[in-house]
Amino acid sequence: MVNAVLSAPAFGATGLWINSLETEFGWSRTQLSIAFSLGQLEGSIAAPFVGYLIDKIGGKKVACIGAIVASLGFLCLSQTVPITQSREHWLDPAIFYISYITIMFGVTLGGWIPMTVIINNWFSKHRSLAMSIGSVGFSVGTFAIVPLLAILIESENIGWKLTAIGLAFFFPLLIIPIAKIIKNAPEEIGESPDGLKVKSSAIKTPVSQNSAASYDYSLTEALKERVFWYIAFGHGASAMLTSTMMVHLILAFKHQGISLPTAALIWGIAMGIGGVSQIFGGILGDRTPKHIAACIFGCIQAVGVAIAVFVTNIWLALLFSAIYGIGFGARAPITTSMRGDYFGRKAFGKIMGVSAMSMMLLTMIGPIIAGRLFDLQGDYKDGFLILALAGFAGSLIFLLARKPTPPVNVSKTQQNS
Repeated sequence: MVNAVLSAPAFGATGLWINSLETEFGWSRTQLSIAFSLGQLEGSIAAPFVGYLIDKIGGKKVACIGAIVASLGFLCLSQTVPITQSREHWLDPAIFYISYITIMFGVTLGGWIPMTVIINNWFSKHRSLAMSIGSVGFSVGTFAIVPLLAILIESENIGWKLTAIGLAFFFPLLIIPIAKIIKNAPEEIGESPDGLKVKSSAIKTPVSQNSAASYDYSLTEALKERVFWYIAFGHGASAMLTSTMMVHLILAFKHQGISLPTAALIWGIAMGIGGVSQIFGGILGDRTPKHIAACIFGCIQAVGVAIAVFVTNIWLALLFSAIYGIGFGARAPITTSMRGDYFGRKAFGKIMGVSAMSMMLLTMIGPIIAGRLFDLQGDYKDGFLILALAGFAGSLIFLLARKPTPPVNVSKTQQNS
């Protein structure tokens, strides 16, 4: 639920905000894409800090802080106006840039990273399935919320400003269920991963029960493993396609003759299919070699992006939704749970934070490339095809991402865990 409510307005609806600001102020796709990419850059810089903070004070407190920060970002978004005399000056949408940087920072604090760390703490045996159920929030949120936001933003009586203000007042309400329901780790209530009872003496030092992750790596040890970087860049290549679709897909379909509400609905359907596929990917990830499954579904996602350039009617749009949704959905939980299986629980927050840093550097590049090529050529064909090829090639990196061998100086305690 937290992932759904935080991520859908910030990520899934990016194209809606861009379309509204382009219509009202005349800014180019490149200018508006910069806002999303600056948010990704800020997220990449902040991710290691967020990971450290999660390991220090717990994901629950960090998520509560994130909801407040995101709320402030949407309040700032509602006040977006030009700041120069020229609409072509790259600084003219500066208020939009500041707004989206703030929103992205809030979502980084409150969404995917802390929720992933919490899920990793709670599950070992069926970690991929648990990750898939937890991360399905983004897909379900986009499916349920983005089409509604499209109607509100397009409404003459409401519009994008009042919609942003409404989100700013709604987000703090998330703090109530986060604080009351979520527990950072099973040890807080005398449990261990997978619901096994543990003695009170073990509560202070949680140890992974998963034989696939029998050694808990420190951040330094994980960074020395080549597989850490294979996963980071393979995941980054797929995430680059996701960020590009979040920013430009609705705009591309509108340019190719599909109405804005219908384009938002198609994007929602793609994410709905992705949500179902995430469950399938979670089940598959617990039963097959994760690095091979991640490669296959990453390549399928890239094929979906390539298909998007040929969409001119509802049937081709649905074909895109099916192929892209299957690839994106099944790949997502596998790449996340792979880190838990390979590197354990002890420093998972820090490991996720540093890994997200390299990923987000790639995700900031894709939308700018697609936006710039659209401004130069008047369509998304070359931009989408180039990025699809890059994402396909990047997904092949997963074939190298085999489980690492623990360091030679592994402690007897962890060997016997």
